[in-house]
Amino acid sequence: DVKRGDIGTTVDAYGEAFVGKDAPAPADAITLSPYLGYGSLRPALDLAAQTGRGVFVLALTSNPEGAQVQHARLADGRSVAGAIADDAAADNADARSRGELGSVGLVVGATVGSAVRDLGVDLPAMAGPVLAPGLGAQGATADDVRAVFAGALPQVLASSSRDVLRAGPDVASLRARAREVAEQVAAITTA
Repeated sequence: DVKRGDIGTTVDAYGEAFVGKDAPAPADAITLSPYLGYGSLRPALDLAAQTGRGVFVLALTSNPEGAQVQHARLADGRSVAGAIADDAAADNADARSRGELGSVGLVVGATVGSAVRDLGVDLPAMAGPVLAPGLGAQGATADDVRAVFAGALPQVLASSSRDVLRAGPDVASLRARAREVAEQVAAITTA
């Protein structure tokens, strides 16, 4: 679980370390914080695209403290989260034109209630995957996931880490809980 964010030159080094072609243990995708400006992520965004990997950019996180920044309004009236989604949509435009999801996704918590709608965050137009933490231990239910991500459910990767992990340390119990959660998550997009 890589979460990084810094100025461009440092993000470049993070990108090389985790999604570069010579990364010692390359990740399929990393999570980046855009709060030094979305443009500061450019080196890692470009590198991930070049190496066939992905990036998840924090937009509307499941922690309540995030709203202080993510719900703020810019001079043009857009929310910070909405502006981040717009930037991701621009990066995913080529993939969208091919009917595919792009390599830039967003982190949007399953616990954010009506914030996606209230803040004008257009997830379908973003045309990338949406990592949705908060299912289970953080309180979100399958109904919450359906409500929060209504028009974007095919893009959503719902995450329930702590809910699964607290079934351990017994491996059989972990596997059983992982299967239960996987069935719940599958039911979200098929209902």
